[in-house]
This record gives sequence, structure tokens and C-alpha cells, in this order.
Amino acid sequence: MLFLPPKHTALAACAGLIASIAVTSTTLPVSQAAEVGSCFTYAASGTKDQAASAPAVDCSTPHTAQTYWSGTLSANFGVPEKAKASSSLKATRACTSKNMNAFVNLENRKLPSRFNSVPVFPTKAQWDAGERWVRCDVVFRSGKTYKKLSVPMAEFAAATPADQLNFCTPKVPGNRSTSAYPCTKIKKNWIMVLERDLGTPTKKFPGSRTVERQTKKVCERAAKPYVTLKKYYPWWAIWPNSTGWSRGDRTAQCFVPYGEFVKNTTNQ
Repeated sequence: MLFLPPKHTALAACAGLIASIAVTSTTLPVSQAAEVGSCFTYAASGTKDQAASAPAVDCSTPHTAQTYWSGTLSANFGVPEKAKASSSLKATRACTSKNMNAFVNLENRKLPSRFNSVPVFPTKAQWDAGERWVRCDVVFRSGKTYKKLSVPMAEFAAATPADQLNFCTPKVPGNRSTSAYPCTKIKKNWIMVLERDLGTPTKKFPGSRTVERQTKKVCERAAKPYVTLKKYYPWWAIWPNSTGWSRGDRTAQCFVPYGEFVKNTTNQ
């Protein structure tokens, strides 16, 4: 029996969606420009301005984020807080899960992880002061918060067993959530086995039925290696509705019961 969640529960995460920016001749002072490898401290519950205003810190001191890509916005981009979702996605096209994983040396990882990409744009005050940088940071999610580290992200990834990087929900997934928990409760957790982009930044919403059908097809295929249950809900799919799509959400998420995953997995 396949479980397909109600449409009204489906919201998409923006975690892995991206697009490209036009590089201009604007030159920023080094103190203002974002540098790859820089570390920052800000909270998952904080505002976008908090991330943009956070000063760089030494990566050997407690921090929650590290920049893995940076670029420059064109002058006609306008104040970032007023930009359309599609424009923001275009401006961060390079911020893919593939590039993020490469930065933390997880190029060969198959499953989604608790590492997540956070796009950061200048605040209005920074923009008015002439700052035109844009960057994407990698964070490590620990439930609803970002884990504080005192080493670079790649060093943390190398020292952490692969299964401890897996993305689980505490119970059956509901609405779209970017909160990612460790997989510790074999009878309650659900593990994400796939997160797939459904459309480019400029693609118009293709309609609820189309998105639903596409997601179901993707998740049924993704779940097959991990599930042998004939009863109950063998997998779970979450997809974006029109509201989420307009905010820039373009991904489908696929989950299976963690107990089934463990039982049917020999190698990760």
C-alpha cells in the first residue's frame, strides 16, 4: 500500500535549488566581500539580516556556518529583500547540493544529509552602502537548530560516521520541514532517501496534479530498494504546492521508515 500525502501538506524546501548571477565590474572592499571558507555564527531561527550581518569568525572557534560559494550581484538586481524568488534562485545557481557536498568532501554520498545550503544576500543597509556580494553557506542541522562546530565543515564531515549524517524526522513526516534530526529511533524515525529538484528557477508552476504525479513516481522508485512492507505506509512523499513554488520551493522529498531502511540496507 502506497501512502501519498494530502496536497495541502506539501510544501517544498528551498534547500538545494539554485541559479546563476551576472558578474559585474563592481569591486567591493575585502572586508565587505564574501570569501569562500569564511565561518560565521547565526541561528536557524534568526532573520536573513542576521546571517548577512554576522561577522566572520575563526573556524577554530564556535560557529554554525561556512561559506562554500560567493559571487557578485549585478547593479540592477535591486535591494535583495524585494527581489522575486526566481531572481534570488538565479543569483545562487552555483549553490547546488553537488557543490556543497564537494566542499565538505562528500562527493560520493548517495543519501541526503543534514548538511544544508543557506543563501545569504546583503541587507538593505548593506546594499545601500554599495555592497553587492552574495554567498551560500553550508550549515549542519541538529533538529531545529544549527550545530555549533569548532572545526571547518569538511573536517567535521570526515570525523563523523556516514550514518550519523543521515537526515531523519522524529516521526511520520508531515508538512515540509527543513529541520533534520539524527536517526536514533528505529521504530519512529523516517529517513530521507532522496531530494529531487522539480523545476528551474524560471519555470512556472506546472500544476498541482503534474507536480504530485512526478513526485509520486520519483519517490516510489527511490523507496523501492529500502522497503519490503506490504502493509502500512511503505514510503512518504512531499512536494511543493503553488504557494511554495512561488516562494522558490522546487524540490520533492522522499522518506521511508528508518526501521525498514536499516533492515534492507547493507551498504550506505
